[in-house]
Amino acid sequence: MVDCSTSASVWSTLELALASPSNSRIMQLHGSLQDLRQGDDIVTLYLQRAKGLFDELAATGRPISLTDFNLYVFRGLRGEFRDLVTSLSTKADPLSYSELYSHLSTHEFIHRSSVSSSLTTAPLLPTPAQPPSIYAAQRGFPGPNSGGFMAHRGRGRRSGWRHPRNNFPQSNGQSFHGAGGGSP
Repeated sequence: MVDCSTSASVWSTLELALASPSNSRIMQLHGSLQDLRQGDDIVTLYLQRAKGLFDELAATGRPISLTDFNLYVFRGLRGEFRDLVTSLSTKADPLSYSELYSHLSTHEFIHRSSVSSSLTTAPLLPTPAQPPSIYAAQRGFPGPNSGGFMAHRGRGRRSGWRHPRNNFPQSNGQSFHGAGGGSP
């Protein structure tokens, strides 16, 4: 282009450069489609990159089929799309770009909202609004009906144990727990 002195010569140089794409450029575009990965991109950006490569191949005169386009897109998606890809792969006809975008963006929206809601609805620590028995259960302490250390609380349910204030004899010579001062 530097050697072109007129606009007509610039256009003719561009036309020659773009009219006959080299075989190496076509192979490079195919390789880019094969290496295409979503990574951390949202579905919109990922599909835009895929569509750009698809369109460039079509512009070179070597378009790929929609089936191959679907395959390249499916191969590069993150693992969270695995079930959806299995379902979409069973369709008889390949999906158009707009159908792919619709399915994938809907799945991404649902997946992100379910992940964020699970983070907000499942507290890592019990909240103060929960009753204390829940705290004990979450920490692995036995509850009142489990036969653990709390099962025999109260007066006289364990043999030989008495509350200190009830160990004094009453005026008639009997303890609070029965006649003769023996065990209950």
